[in-house]
Amino acid sequence: MKNSLLMLLLLLGLSWAVFGQTPPKDFDGSWNGTLDAGGTKLRLIVTVTKSDAGVYSGKLESVDQGATIPIDTITVNGDAVRMEIKDPAIVFEGTLNKERTELTGTFNQGGQQFPLTLKRSEPAAATPSPSPSPAPKPTATPKPDYSAPADAPYTAEDVSVKTPAGHTLAGTLTLPKGASKMKPVGAIVTVTGSGAQDRDENINLPGFRPFRQLADALGRRGIAVLRMDDRGTGASGGTFKGSTSADFAEDIRAGLAYLRTRPEIRADRLGVMGHSEGAIIAPMVADKEPTLRAIVLLAGIAKPGRTALYFQLKNGIEHNTKLTPEARETQIAGIDKRIDAMMAADPWMKFFLTYEPASTMRHVKTPVLILTGSRDQQAVPAEVALMEAAFKEGGNKDVTAKVLPDVNHLFVQDTDGFPQNYGKLPAPIMVRDDVVTIVGDWLAKRLR
Repeated sequence: MKNSLLMLLLLLGLSWAVFGQTPPKDFDGSWNGTLDAGGTKLRLIVTVTKSDAGVYSGKLESVDQGATIPIDTITVNGDAVRMEIKDPAIVFEGTLNKERTELTGTFNQGGQQFPLTLKRSEPAAATPSPSPSPAPKPTATPKPDYSAPADAPYTAEDVSVKTPAGHTLAGTLTLPKGASKMKPVGAIVTVTGSGAQDRDENINLPGFRPFRQLADALGRRGIAVLRMDDRGTGASGGTFKGSTSADFAEDIRAGLAYLRTRPEIRADRLGVMGHSEGAIIAPMVADKEPTLRAIVLLAGIAKPGRTALYFQLKNGIEHNTKLTPEARETQIAGIDKRIDAMMAADPWMKFFLTYEPASTMRHVKTPVLILTGSRDQQAVPAEVALMEAAFKEGGNKDVTAKVLPDVNHLFVQDTDGFPQNYGKLPAPIMVRDDVVTIVGDWLAKRLR
């Protein structure tokens, strides 16, 4: 449902790989490979070192982009290897062959997944040249623009939200210009998908900033929107790694508490809108905040995350045309083992894969809008009926559930929906207009 090369998971996309036996060699050294990112080939060099204490560290070098990024964590569990970079949010997970000369797996950023094989090599210069050339000077990353458009009937204010956990979240509050203590307005808080994401849920697809797009549409309809950088991301404090969906839910509750301090906001007209993992978090918040007037679940799930992850990994394997039938069967047979290893290595993963969203949904009486695209291959459309049933079983009298034709997990027009093809969608990549209208119409009736 969590940023520079490409996207995100989005939600749950992780890796698939061939499993081997544990060999005697270690993992440190230099590795290289070529990433085929939607038709753009990028040469990569990964350099790994191991301390006397047995801790791995390393760096990722993109030769063709002239960029070198430190790897925040490297975990080696038998033949399974996981490398994570926090900013930009990148995860590579793969499996070493028996000789430990090749590492085969998947490069993940946001919701994008790309097969990648790294081969062991001697350390090499990033740019072969007869004579040394100076390293390119790093360029400053431009500050994100969260300002309101010139024609906007609302303001966009930078805000700081203090949390009970002690960290401060950075956010933007879009507030209709007519809002005041005498004329307060309803408001929502947005909840991003999995992986460290900024307040816009910007996953580096051209034009795709879904929460900015929705905040603009809602602001024009007289609804305020608070969107925040995830903890440990962008301008927010705190630590992202190791935090679970339940922790993120408490950050959203802090956002609601902040809104209640604003005289321009109606404290009795608040809601939460979550996408992907955010659609799992929103009911958690509503369960503890029974006075909420609305929750919107975009591309959520009812079953535990393990079911969704298994589908995604299997789907990725089945789409990999480079695999032989035998290799495909082998990889599919190893999915459960792979998921077990992921759970053991990551607190977030353990929580996410075992948590049952439907159980919480049965406790929530808050009016709910459930939307999923018919082409969603990350949170499949079949989950919509399960979510709807869970809310209604608990006695919720205001449940609206829809599967929207020909939109993918990002709610972008897409007649395919396979995550690896997101980068091939025509720019600008934006939430389809009718989706924005449905959300706006539904919220306007419940937050007025």
